Amino acid sequence: MDWLNEANGSLDFGYDGASSSSKNRKPKKQKLTTEDKQLRATDRKVLQSTTRDLRRNEVAARWILSKHIDFVVRHNFQPNTGDEATDNLLRDFYNYCSKKEQFDISGRYDLGTFMRMLESSAVVDGDVYCVRQRGGYLQAIESDRVRQPTFLAEKSGVTPSNGEYESPLKNWVQGVKIDVTGRHKSYAVWKRNEANYEFEREVSAKKVIGMGFWDRFDQTRGISPLAAVVDTIMDLNESYDYALAKAKVAQLFALSITREANWGLGDDNADDDSDPNRMVSFDKGPQILDLDAGEEANFLTAGTPETATQDFWKDMIGLTLKSLNIPYCFWDESYTNFNGSRTALILYLRSCEKDRERQVAFRNDWFMWRLKVGILKGEIQLPASFDIDPKNWLWVPDGLQYWDTMKEANADVTLIENGLRSRTEIRRERFGDEWADVARKLAEEQALLEELNILPPDLRPEPQPQEPFNGE
Repeated sequence: MDWLNEANGSLDFGYDGASSSSKNRKPKKQKLTTEDKQLRATDRKVLQSTTRDLRRNEVAARWILSKHIDFVVRHNFQPNTGDEATDNLLRDFYNYCSKKEQFDISGRYDLGTFMRMLESSAVVDGDVYCVRQRGGYLQAIESDRVRQPTFLAEKSGVTPSNGEYESPLKNWVQGVKIDVTGRHKSYAVWKRNEANYEFEREVSAKKVIGMGFWDRFDQTRGISPLAAVVDTIMDLNESYDYALAKAKVAQLFALSITREANWGLGDDNADDDSDPNRMVSFDKGPQILDLDAGEEANFLTAGTPETATQDFWKDMIGLTLKSLNIPYCFWDESYTNFNGSRTALILYLRSCEKDRERQVAFRNDWFMWRLKVGILKGEIQLPASFDIDPKNWLWVPDGLQYWDTMKEANADVTLIENGLRSRTEIRRERFGDEWADVARKLAEEQALLEELNILPPDLRPEPQPQEPFNGE
């Protein structure tokens, strides 16, 4: 009876992006339930199909997704054990296991590419799951492949004599098996066929690293943040199509001739039987129209798209950008001045923190597991006292360099001199790497310059004064 419950629930689902209805206004919801019942499996399928299509065909949606990924995904690995030899071991191992041959089960994606695709799938589909495979590989399972194992109900036995029947799907929520606390226990993974899905296997949650968007405590499946703006994007695209069609019509100029005389354009005979000649051709350039009294010729033109329409488009695009907290000045660089852009950037980076934390959590889970696999495989030998814990490394977001280089660099120097910020903090923020590494590199360069005796004049040592020659 699961299909019947789902059909009944679909009459009152709460995500307009999963609706095919053109109704503009819906009655307010009065039913309080979980998000998984608000977006049941059938509606979830519609929503995911729509958001994936937006990524394929809508320039605005694809740009928004790409810009979100640019700011959220990229992180630099920084060992932080305090021992240089151990740090070098960890850094070398990370570089080794993040290559596509050692990272992805298909051997196609390295860590950087994989994480971009993972974030894209989480935004578009709502959630995505990665299965730890033997040998230290990850296998991504896209959201639509985690489905309800309906065959369990079909294989259930005879109803007990006491009449109490508990469905085998009781603890399953859209392909996820949960316990009484809501903790994920396992996932029903299906594989795609040409026309349908075929059950593949049940995977323990202990082998899975998940990523997605959750808004409520009792929510089992993630839901795309684009769900709130799906209709807006589609309406915007439809409006573009109408405006483009109108512009094309306007480009095909037409000549309108009005007259009060009894004969038409070019008809100079007063013979009632003669047909007026209304043929005008501009194939050979401008023409002179010899009109009769009372006749008037005008070109039909249209100013499209109108200014009000363009302003409305800006508002709709702004709403779409807000689904991922992206400022409008990212879309239109001329929208504001330097100070406005800088303020928008600062606020946006603050909103990115939660998404970056999600990336860091995923990377920590992966790297701790990968270190254990690497030790068992003999790929890395760490000190016996080493603790496999995220405290021994950092994931530093990709830096955002100076906008006004001299002003901001001088401000950073002032903050350092007054003890308000550290060199390490500023280096991570600006360039995404470690100041200590830069200091070592500078020392190496200085030693090389001294060895080759090609120091610039301002770095050469002062010449020693010589004793006057006394003739001896």
